[in-house]
Amino acid sequence: MATETRSPVSTSADGEKIAAIRAQLPAVHGRAYLNTGTNGPVPNRSHDALFAYAETELREGRIGPAVFGQMMTTQVEARAAFARLLGCDPLEIALTHNTTEGMNIALFGLDWAPGDEVVSATTEHPGGLHPLFVLKQRYGVKLRMTEIGLKEHDPVDQLRRVLTPRTKAVVLSHVSWGTGMVLPIRELADLAHAAGALFICDAAQACGMVPSRVYDLGVDAYACSGQKWLCGPNGTGALFVRQDRLADIAQTYIGYGGVKTAANGEKMSDDAGNFVPGEGAKRYEAASLYLPAVKALNDSLQWIGEEVGWDWAYRRIAELGRYCYDRLAALEGVTMHSPREPLAGLIAFTLAGVAPPDLTTKLHERGVVIRYTPYPHVNRVAPGFYNTEEEIDRLAAALVEIRVGL
Repeated sequence: MATETRSPVSTSADGEKIAAIRAQLPAVHGRAYLNTGTNGPVPNRSHDALFAYAETELREGRIGPAVFGQMMTTQVEARAAFARLLGCDPLEIALTHNTTEGMNIALFGLDWAPGDEVVSATTEHPGGLHPLFVLKQRYGVKLRMTEIGLKEHDPVDQLRRVLTPRTKAVVLSHVSWGTGMVLPIRELADLAHAAGALFICDAAQACGMVPSRVYDLGVDAYACSGQKWLCGPNGTGALFVRQDRLADIAQTYIGYGGVKTAANGEKMSDDAGNFVPGEGAKRYEAASLYLPAVKALNDSLQWIGEEVGWDWAYRRIAELGRYCYDRLAALEGVTMHSPREPLAGLIAFTLAGVAPPDLTTKLHERGVVIRYTPYPHVNRVAPGFYNTEEEIDRLAAALVEIRVGL
């Protein structure tokens, strides 16, 4: 029998705020939208901003001084918005299309040699893991893998065991995409630095879910997605690179902005191939971005920052994560694959007798949207700040129904 758990009673102020937030998010109505970790719902205002920008391009074209000025302003605003969120200088932000692009920029920018070592985990997302496979094949880099992210293993102990004087980089997620574990990034980064290695962090599931002040975390590079917890469009993201690490991470892709512009407007390069890299992390931006999407992301960041409030959003996500964990852990046949602590907004579980892909389909048929991950092979719930306890109760009731029908 399932253990009965009642939804906590929100304060009237919280209830009113959640209702106002949900009014901005059409996708959350008519279903229990519990998959922020793949794609967050886009707010009305961001949708409107995207189409307004695209309409301007349609009607007025994409040339001329005013248009180019708007292009630059949109990108400057995006870098500034990410810098405010991450607690860094806008010069340390490069705009990207996704987290995977940022991870590739950081990893392939290092000066690898045969015998160099890189530490990571079997639980990492392919966006951070697969570039390491290429490093092994192309440069003879040795991969030293851990089980960091699985609740049975202590992350600090796991990392300490594999660091050597040959370790050039440690590549780990702030929040494990498969288990939801929030890693002790500061401790891990300090260990990496003590060994002489850089710490390159996949923040796809952290940025917007948990506080991500990069200097408090001690990371050297931090790759973010715009479409998940930030509720922006697909094809948006950012990469933070510490100012004092720019010289360590060379440009792999380079375009117009990759070479510094002098005060007279001329590029600081010559026909012999000598050049001065572009200012700050912007040097890593190879070419054009889809600016309607960037403008929409700016609006999402502004909406969360000014109307929702980052601290409130972080607290709300953590509350829902704990509630979801406890609600599911009480159900017969459910095995939890996330740790109870540290945990935020990703909860991994399995239901006995139902393969994760099949369970995802069965829940979708019942109006509950989650996903499954390949390793560990689990189902994953990802409640956002806009969700309610009642939606998690709906998930629990659906699991009981599916279990009874086996």
